[in-house]
Amino acid sequence: MAEFTGERVIPDLVDPNLLNEHMARYRFAAHFSEGAAVLDAGCGSGYGTAVLANAASVTATDIAAEALAYAAENFGRPGVCFVKAACEALPFAEASFDLVTAFEVIEHLERWPELLSEARRVLKPAGVLLVSTPNKSYYAEMRAEAGPNPFHCHEFDYEEFQAALYAAFPHVRLWAQNHAEVIVFAPFNPVGAVLEAGGDPNPENAHFFLAACSQSPIQADGLFAWLPSTANVLREREHHIAKLEGEIARKDAWLDELKARHDALHRSHEAALAEVRERSEWARELNARIVDRERVIRELQNEAEERLSWIGDIEAQLGRAHAEIDRLTARQSDLEADLAAQADWARSRERDLEADLAARTDWARSIEAQLTERTQHVLLLRRQIEEHLADLAGQARQIEELDLLQQRGLAEIATLRQRLALIAQSKWVRLGRSVNLGPVVETE
Repeated sequence: MAEFTGERVIPDLVDPNLLNEHMARYRFAAHFSEGAAVLDAGCGSGYGTAVLANAASVTATDIAAEALAYAAENFGRPGVCFVKAACEALPFAEASFDLVTAFEVIEHLERWPELLSEARRVLKPAGVLLVSTPNKSYYAEMRAEAGPNPFHCHEFDYEEFQAALYAAFPHVRLWAQNHAEVIVFAPFNPVGAVLEAGGDPNPENAHFFLAACSQSPIQADGLFAWLPSTANVLREREHHIAKLEGEIARKDAWLDELKARHDALHRSHEAALAEVRERSEWARELNARIVDRERVIRELQNEAEERLSWIGDIEAQLGRAHAEIDRLTARQSDLEADLAAQADWARSRERDLEADLAARTDWARSIEAQLTERTQHVLLLRRQIEEHLADLAGQARQIEELDLLQQRGLAEIATLRQRLALIAQSKWVRLGRSVNLGPVVETE
């Protein structure tokens, strides 16, 4: 079973007085259950089902599977059957039971009238429904500071509860259930009992209402009082106080541990903030270095573009020189053909032409030498450009590595911020903050 929530009663996990308050209803029901087929609707943890041991058979239902598992393990008895079912839709045939109990159930149901109609359906004509619920007037006063019970869907005052029961059953008997303090004079081996008791005649003062409903007349109409074996109020209060003191000591130790953990978290937070500041400064320096590298790259790119333009000009000049050589070669051929055609006329001018040709040949050779030199210069420039490009590629790789380092630094910063957010959302930190322990953890 889960821990006690304040609604589903679990023996040994609640104050004995609270348990007795619930157990008394089953003690009351035991006077109706002898030899009967009983349905305990909304049995919860099953502690009350076990009280109806004098019945011929007991079927206990609840909508919560974990509650039924706990009940079967801890309160299983011969003749007791646990069934998962909703009170608004009982999986049983008509006229199957002599007694149906539904204690502290009806106020939890949205469709509460269906509990009454289903109980009437499965009861035999002379069968009895025992149903209880808190008094809305008293309950609202008791929970004035805490506010409405979040587990309750509909609460009843006396008049509404009585009207709802009479709408479903022709015969109704109502009792007020109050947890009253009693002074007991008890021999250690009693042979009888004398009860002097009178109930409060005002139903508005009742803590709980308990009703017996039937399609047939109901004989029971007397005062019922149950004195549990744990009714030594002073002794139980002392035990409860001792238990609470032990709980307080454990809570104090837990708070001390939590404070120590909070201090450790605070120190870790301060160290993390220092690391974040250091990483931020490093990231700013890295950004500045990246900006400088980008400026150098732009300058190198501009220089490379200028050199490529100059190389283009040189290549254009080489093209023009080759074109001139081709033209001169063609011209030389034309001259030789012209000389052959005009041999007679050329003889007179042969020496002049040969001299002119030699001069032009020297000029052509000079042009070729210049071209060769410029070609070698171009090759040298190309090697220099390739070296610059290789240097640029190395610098680009360095920039990529710097970018990767920056991204890693930013990722580490984001991780630290997430860790700070998790620390801020930790239930320990929030608990410490709720009791004003330690500073507030800032995540931004």
